[in-house]
Amino acid sequence: MKVLQLHVDLVEYEPIQVESSVYEEVEKKAYRVDDALLLLVCVEKDDVVDLASEVVRDSLEFMNRMKIRRLVIYPYAHLSTELAPPHKALGILNKIRTEASSNNIEVHYAPFGWNKRLVIAVKGHPLAEQLKSYGAREGSKEEPVSKALLMEEKLRSYWFILTPEGRMIPVEQFDFTGRSNLEFLTRYEIAKSRAVLEQPPHVQLMKKLEIADYENGSDPGNMRWPAKGRLIKSLLEQYVTSKVIDYGGVEVETPIMYDMHHPSLEKYLHRFPARQYVIKTEDKEYFLRFAACFGQFLMASDMVLSYRHLPFWLYELTRYSFRREKSGELAGLR
Repeated sequence: MKVLQLHVDLVEYEPIQVESSVYEEVEKKAYRVDDALLLLVCVEKDDVVDLASEVVRDSLEFMNRMKIRRLVIYPYAHLSTELAPPHKALGILNKIRTEASSNNIEVHYAPFGWNKRLVIAVKGHPLAEQLKSYGAREGSKEEPVSKALLMEEKLRSYWFILTPEGRMIPVEQFDFTGRSNLEFLTRYEIAKSRAVLEQPPHVQLMKKLEIADYENGSDPGNMRWPAKGRLIKSLLEQYVTSKVIDYGGVEVETPIMYDMHHPSLEKYLHRFPARQYVIKTEDKEYFLRFAACFGQFLMASDMVLSYRHLPFWLYELTRYSFRREKSGELAGLR
């Protein structure tokens, strides 16, 4: 489920015509709500009714913090291409409405199944626009995920601006007038989104110049490198390696996969908030390594070293480090 949460000065909607075989009866007129929390809700095919409680809980928490008394629930199918069937979507939306109405707030609900005229005026503070995603928790037995990643999804953050004078000001109370760059940075950090909203200019160039390209036969993020790109990549690798060796580094090579339950690596894995590629054998689970130094540490732990060898530099150019990215987080070489 995707929810675009907006703190608005006003929202105005007007049902125009029915656009679905499943729709709610409503009077065709303009409806307006002032100073409210607007939820643009998109129900997806794998969503379950229990997600309604999570949506309401998060909304009430935000409303209490911002002292908002009105909630507007608006069916909005434009946040996903994996939509739930109309009957299922309506059932979950009604559950959200019912649970929200049981609290001491004013709840408004735009009708389902209609084409509607929509006017929104969003407030100007950094917390006013937030895209939220709800779904089955990752980390089941079928797909091991680090504890750090699961905890990262559950975190509730509170944001402040620290002034040069040492004052801690909540972002919703801070005056960003004349500080557009700071406001942009604040919005970016609060969103915690790595999603790419527009294609970077280098994507067309890397294809046109035959440096790199997407490979439809592989997973997103695993690219193919034609001859020109491979040459550039190889020259960079050789240059970096020669410089590190000049500085005194000792080049080594370590495995690309490790035991998920190795006594040292298991703790490390669960402190690293990333999605891993997992390989299962008849008796073990392995993860494809990500960009980190544990391979060198394991190697160094078996070496006989004394103070005479220090400082001691181990160097490895990992041509393949793996991290499973979500769709929308990838853009060319980014």
